[in-house]
This record gives sequence, structure tokens and C-alpha cells, in this order.
Amino acid sequence: MAEKPDRPKQLTLDLEGKKSSSSSVKVVLGGEAAPKEKKTPSRVKPTVTTRSMTVKIPGPKPAATQEAKKPASKGTKPPVRKTPQPRGSEIPNPHLVQTHQPKSNPDVPKRTKVVPPPIGKRKGYRTPLAKLMLVPLLGAVLLFCIAILIWVFLGQAKRPGVVLAEAQQSQAVALTIERGMSARSVSQLLEHAGVVEDGQALLDYFIEADLATRLKTGAYLMEKGLPFKEIGALLTSTSEDVVLTISPAFTLKSIDQYLSSRLSTPAGSFLQATENLASAYQLGFCEGWLLSGSYTVSRSRSAELLALSMYEAMLEEVRLHLSSPLVEEYSIEELLIIASMIQAETQEVAEMRLISSVIHNRLAKGEPLGIDATTRYELGDWVNPIPPSALEAKTPYNTRRKVGLPPTGICSPSKEAVYAAFFPQQSDYFYYLHGLDKQIHFAKTYEEHKENIKAFRQAP
Repeated sequence: MAEKPDRPKQLTLDLEGKKSSSSSVKVVLGGEAAPKEKKTPSRVKPTVTTRSMTVKIPGPKPAATQEAKKPASKGTKPPVRKTPQPRGSEIPNPHLVQTHQPKSNPDVPKRTKVVPPPIGKRKGYRTPLAKLMLVPLLGAVLLFCIAILIWVFLGQAKRPGVVLAEAQQSQAVALTIERGMSARSVSQLLEHAGVVEDGQALLDYFIEADLATRLKTGAYLMEKGLPFKEIGALLTSTSEDVVLTISPAFTLKSIDQYLSSRLSTPAGSFLQATENLASAYQLGFCEGWLLSGSYTVSRSRSAELLALSMYEAMLEEVRLHLSSPLVEEYSIEELLIIASMIQAETQEVAEMRLISSVIHNRLAKGEPLGIDATTRYELGDWVNPIPPSALEAKTPYNTRRKVGLPPTGICSPSKEAVYAAFFPQQSDYFYYLHGLDKQIHFAKTYEEHKENIKAFRQAP
């Protein structure tokens, strides 16, 4: 009996490896071909996709892999197993089948690779111009404010050696009672000047004390807050007048001593009067602001009236010389300091304008003045030789070491010295000396000056 042939084995392969796929391929191994089964065609739902499909078809294993599994015979070396190299993007995958590749157009040029600029150079990261200008602008404003503060501080700083009345507890006021003013007008004037707080009360005192018709005209220096009794005594003084002559080159201290010896005024009364004068007229200093000459003053008010008279006389003298071109280059106080130095250096009127030219020439060149009279004023000694240590010390009045003018005048100048300071003689001199022959000798250079020292300062 013939044996029934075995039905060929069937192997089903899943091409996509997905559970959801229903398509399969049957492979018949050996034997006769199996009868074809009638297959009912299934309706395939049409799909449209733009994706490319990749089909993985496993193939037979390479012979090299099968041979590697066989045991190696004796005497033969096993083959060296190569370490698989990682596959890059440039090596194609043999198990992938590209169903469709992008077409390349040779006519279209390839786009060049865009390299972005550094961050600091990108347009979006650039610092705006307004921000760049803000920093220097703020710096300039800061420097300007600092300069203003320094200027204000220096303008308000007090000069060395000068005592102003602002430091005193009471301030002085300068006022003038003119002819024809009534007691009521005088009371209102004193109230407006700040000498008294209530002008009506002062007027009542004048009437009660029978002083309303006895008030004297003239210039006065009064301190604020004076009692009514002192004001009345000051305005009705009937003491005799005296004539005081202040010689050129007198200092404030020497004038104070002169009043004490001549009129028996208390020591320091004239110095106090000059401090009150500086406070009343807002002067930087008084030494140099008082013009020498002869003045008629009341004996009881000699110190106060003398200071006022000398100051007013200097104002009148300065008004005569305001046409000088040096007024635009120097202040009035600086020119008066120069006038006081000229007066301290010589008493001869003929020498004053040439000495003034030496001072102005040195100031214009920025050279030290080298005037020993300023050091003598600082020491308060006009007779004895100047100690070498004083000439070497760096002080505001040592014009050998300090460039420029001293901080104040050094004496009371005459009219001729004031004129010489405002109108110096034109010359090329930078040096001068008073020789043993009682003459003044000028020089243009230091070599000439040394020759003058040998010729006129050294004893034969």
C-alpha cells in the first residue's frame, strides 16, 4: 500500500515584523508542489503617502559566519575575528533598500555654508551709540561739578595771617550820617544796617535823653547789638579834632602803636577797627588797603575814624587809575599788594616805576619775586638781618621760595606807589639791588646782577 506522501512543511515569514500586518509569504520546502489554494482576494484600501518604504529581507548568513562556528582542526589557527567598525553616515546600510532618492539638479548651485559672526560683532549685540556717549558725558559732568566745588571752596577760604570779623561774635557795620538827616532818619538807618532791632525804640531813647538835636554827621563803624547809651555817646561826641600823619610804609601794627603813644588810645584799638572795616566792606585783608597821608579825626574816635578815612582815601585814589590795562589782568587787591611791596622797597619816587616793572616782568614769566621785604613783614623785623632759616622756609610771605604774590599787602602805600603799581615803566629788567653807594642798580640777566653785587654790595 502506497504510503501517503507527507504534506510539505510550510514556513510563514513576517516581512514587516509588525503584529498589525496580515500579509504573509508561504515557502514550501521539498516535495511536490502543494496544490494551490484558491484565495479570496481581499480588498485593499488605497492609501497615499509621500514616505519612502523600507523593506528588510533577511538573507542567508554569510559563509564566513558559518565557517566560524565549525571547530578548528588541529594545526590550523583560528581566524582572527575582526572588530566591527561603527558605520558612519557615508557608508550605506546594505539591509536598507531606498525606494526613492531625491533628485539632484546640477543647474542649481550649491548653497554655501553660512558661518555666523562672533557674538561681539553681531548687529544685535552692538552697544548703541547713545550708550557709548553716556559714559564720557557723565564723566565730564562729574569733573565739572568737582571743579565748581573746588572753586567755591577756594573762594570762601580765608587767606593766611588774616583775621576777619566773621570769626567774631559781633560784626561791624559801616555807615555815614549825612548833613540834614533827622533823628528819625538816623534811627531807621541804624535799624536797616542791623545795629539795632527796633529803630522806633532808639528814636524814643534819643528824645528822652535829649540827644535828637545833637547827633553828629560823619562816617561810623558800629558793631551790631550796641546798647542805646553807647550809640548815643558815639553820635554826640564833642571831643576835639586832631590831625594824624601816617607815614608811607607804616604797617597796621605800627599805626596802632602810633595812636597809643600819641593819643593814649588802648593798645589794639586800631587793629580792632581794621578788622571791623574788613567785615563791613567784605575785604580780604586791610594791610595795603589803607592809604598813607594826613587825616583829621576826632580824638575820642581816633582809631575808628582813622581806619575809615584811610580806606576811603584809597578808594578815591584807585578810581583815578582804573584806565590801566593791568586792571584786566590783575585784581585791585593784587595791584595794591604790589603797591605795598614797592613802598617797602624804596622811599624814592623816581625808583618806584622801575621796581614795579621788575615785579611785573617776573610775574609774567612765572619767576619768584625774591623781595626780602615780604619776609621782614612776616617776621615783624625791619632792622636786623634776615636769618638764613627764614629765607629757606616755604611760607606764604617768602617770595624767594614762593612764586607769585604774598596773600596780603605788607604796609600802607603812598599815592606814588599806587600809581607805579598801576602804570609800571616798560623795561627788560629782572633784577635790582640797593648798593652801598645809596643807589639802586638794575640788571637784565642774573650774570649782570652778580656783577652788580660784586661792584656795589661788597666793601672795598
